Amino acid sequence: MKSKESQSEVVLDGIATSPGIAIGPVYLFNPYSINLSELELEVDDIETEVVLFEKARLKVLEQLDHSQTNSENLYGSQFNEIFETQKAFLNDNVLMDEIIQTIKEKKKSAVHTVTDILSRKSEYFINLENTYFRERAFDILDLKQKLILFLVGINIDYHLSHPSIVIAESLSPSDTIHFNRKFILGFLTDKGGKTAHAAILARGLKIPAVVNGMNLSRLIIQDDVLIIDGFNGTIVINPTNETIKKYRRLQKEYQKFEDGLLKDVQSVSETKDGERIQLLANIDLLEEIDAVESNYADGVGLFRTENIFLNEEREPSEENQFNIYKKLAEQMAPKQVVIRTIDIGGDKLIEGYGHRREPNPYLGWRAIRFCLDQPELFKTQLRAIYRASVFGNIKILIPLVSSIDEVIRTKAIIREVKEDLKELNIAFNDTLQIGLMIETPSAAILSNTLADYADYFSIGTNDLTQYVLAIDRTNDKVSKYYNSFNPAVLKMVAETIQAARNKGIDITLCGEFGAQPEAIPLLMGMGLKSFSMTPQYILEAKMIIRSVNMKQCVDLYESVMTLHTANDIEKKCKQVIQSIVPDAQLLK
Repeated sequence: MKSKESQSEVVLDGIATSPGIAIGPVYLFNPYSINLSELELEVDDIETEVVLFEKARLKVLEQLDHSQTNSENLYGSQFNEIFETQKAFLNDNVLMDEIIQTIKEKKKSAVHTVTDILSRKSEYFINLENTYFRERAFDILDLKQKLILFLVGINIDYHLSHPSIVIAESLSPSDTIHFNRKFILGFLTDKGGKTAHAAILARGLKIPAVVNGMNLSRLIIQDDVLIIDGFNGTIVINPTNETIKKYRRLQKEYQKFEDGLLKDVQSVSETKDGERIQLLANIDLLEEIDAVESNYADGVGLFRTENIFLNEEREPSEENQFNIYKKLAEQMAPKQVVIRTIDIGGDKLIEGYGHRREPNPYLGWRAIRFCLDQPELFKTQLRAIYRASVFGNIKILIPLVSSIDEVIRTKAIIREVKEDLKELNIAFNDTLQIGLMIETPSAAILSNTLADYADYFSIGTNDLTQYVLAIDRTNDKVSKYYNSFNPAVLKMVAETIQAARNKGIDITLCGEFGAQPEAIPLLMGMGLKSFSMTPQYILEAKMIIRSVNMKQCVDLYESVMTLHTANDIEKKCKQVIQSIVPDAQLLK
């Protein structure tokens, strides 16, 4: 393949969302371009517009069913939950009634009403601080697009005639499925993120993907040559021949490295001297269970439940939650499933609960604080979890604990829930374990006492780091100072691990820090024997664990505790990894 020597090579930084390297020509995917201002706004025949909208809704449901069937035929059931989530929006009677009533009351056309209402709904999610929930906005925007296309009578062309990197403003799950897989080299989108449904599909299909955040879909020309690096987010437009050769070599190195990891996929996660280390998975969605299983995780160490509550902007029913938890437990049985109660509030809002924007949501009305102030919502979730507990090995995890009082009040509510279930003669696991997340400085300081009130601990280093260091990790001006290798953070992590060991309870670390290759031996040296991480990092973690012995880990921990800066500690940990792990430079 030759690059366009007449054009200058351009190198940009994006966000890696699916690992791998893609090199090839661009295929610009522009589903539609409609000037809504040219379409009729007000209409006289209201009933015709209502009928037209209902036909559009049914047609899009039919399209999603077709996409789901195609997905099942090609890839099994691993992506079903993505399509079910989108269909749930279209079957949401409250949302659909709002559109119909607006058409009738304001006498606006169906296309303008759909555009207005779904744009506002998507904006609700986009304005949330939490990355995962911002990305749910793309599901709504995708549905808006599909409805508009039917209402104006436009069909989308998914024809790919040769291997290409698909570039688009955004991609929906059905878009991803409709393309001919053998011609897709990679995806480059303007919008999205690691937990967007299209990114989850890309990872499941092993397609490299990068989000550029720079509207490149409007700047890149059809058949430009492109390189995208799904490991670190690099984008190269019209690369030179030397750059292409360089990335071809990297492709081969990465492939060889990945093949080596897969050889040990079923091997036991233990050190050279026989110390067994547990590797669990963090997930947000049921469809990620396939990734948990394919990476041979020991179970689910963190199932975040917020998306269940935010997908429809209101509280889901007990039955809806029960079915999700039951399916999760059944599919993972007999392996453990840790379900974290909702970490909601502050930056993640549910309509109808008196929420307003807070000046500092991370220190605000969220997680267990919110749940204790909304006991009925909390009880509904707990009832659903307890009902599901008889179908597998479920544990409950309480987020953002900062005091003993919160734990006492939480356990009182749990007792009420159990008593209610007994009165109704509903089966549940009466000995279900209750764990506490250690992610506030107060919880870490009180860990020795909190251990008397918990069956296990889970350290959340993402929040713990920002609270210990007083740094907002989402603030670009100070995020460079956010570093979990900071001695203060490590001191709290080590003391929490020691407190759990002193009191004889299990402890896991579920923050992103635990997936950093250079952090794993250090944490093991502190005495940590259980990690929970994104499924895709498990194989690398297993390779690192199988490359060390416990003496090396303890020696590393003892040596870094004499260092005073995060940079010095991180540098030392990287040196150790490079000395003991083959091809350490290829670690994600």
